[in-house]
Amino acid sequence: MRHEGLMWLPSCNSVAVQDINALIKPADLTAPGSVLVDALTKFVEQNEDPASSPNLQVAEADNFGPIVSVLRDPRTEENEALLLAVLKVLKILSRKYENRLNFGREGCEGAARVLKRVPNPEISAEACNVVLNVCYEKANVQLFLDAGGVPALVTRLAENHVDLQANAAGALQSITYQQRGRVVARDAGAVPLIAGLLDHVNVKVRTRAVGALHNISTDDESIRIIRRNNAIPLLIDMLGCPDASICSSAVGAIQNISREVQSCDIIQELGGPEPLADLLFASDAQAQVSSAGALLNILGHPPGDADKPTDVNDAKRQAMRRLFSTSLVLGLVHPIWQSQC
Repeated sequence: MRHEGLMWLPSCNSVAVQDINALIKPADLTAPGSVLVDALTKFVEQNEDPASSPNLQVAEADNFGPIVSVLRDPRTEENEALLLAVLKVLKILSRKYENRLNFGREGCEGAARVLKRVPNPEISAEACNVVLNVCYEKANVQLFLDAGGVPALVTRLAENHVDLQANAAGALQSITYQQRGRVVARDAGAVPLIAGLLDHVNVKVRTRAVGALHNISTDDESIRIIRRNNAIPLLIDMLGCPDASICSSAVGAIQNISREVQSCDIIQELGGPEPLADLLFASDAQAQVSSAGALLNILGHPPGDADKPTDVNDAKRQAMRRLFSTSLVLGLVHPIWQSQC
């Protein structure tokens, strides 16, 4: 029988992790409605906003092992309401550093299992959120890779569901911060799919996609894939975006990509040095550093116009040097940046 409300608690005004743990009974996992789902839902309502989350205000780690056991139980897949509520609770708990450290192999395997086996896009989106949070920690990236979760995560990028695409890109952004994560994501076919999201109509999708591409672009093979998928023009367009996170990730990606001669030629052909020079005036210090690095990479590569006279190529390089030098000096003297997207 379904219990009404939360009268089983000492106080119906507050739900803590230990209250949820006390309600976990394996026999109830397939019940279409249960007091456990009520408790999980109430916990989410009370903690959804990080600014007012009672759980986040307590620094100590939570004992959420029983909740992870529900996630890992195959029977939970049959109860979508329960599975969704469990994932939302784990997303909230994984905001806390101490909980991320304790997420462990079982938690990573549980999240990977959901992404592999459950097609529901809303549930998959919440599983991606959990992965995004827990993979801030290097150890969890390794555990999630070991669980084989990345290929399933990559397939979610192609889903026609905005939240799922955004959350999958965000999870990959966390994973690709680590070198092995970049390699596994690249080999799973992530790069073309992420590049294809750079012009998505949704800002959140674009922001997370360019963030993931920034991380991935430190890998030499991925640079070639990015170039072949015509992502460089989109990255150059993003240099003029007033959203600092988008612009910073885009210029960071271009700095990485400009290490390759062919990509460097494309950046020059598309007029990339001009907006890069403008970013030397940016108020964002990281954008200034990345734009300077990109310009130095461009100056360090000989022009690709092999059929043109040497004096023409030399003149182009000298013009680039003057542009860079003038912009750098002006940027130091007058660090103001105004732009429109």
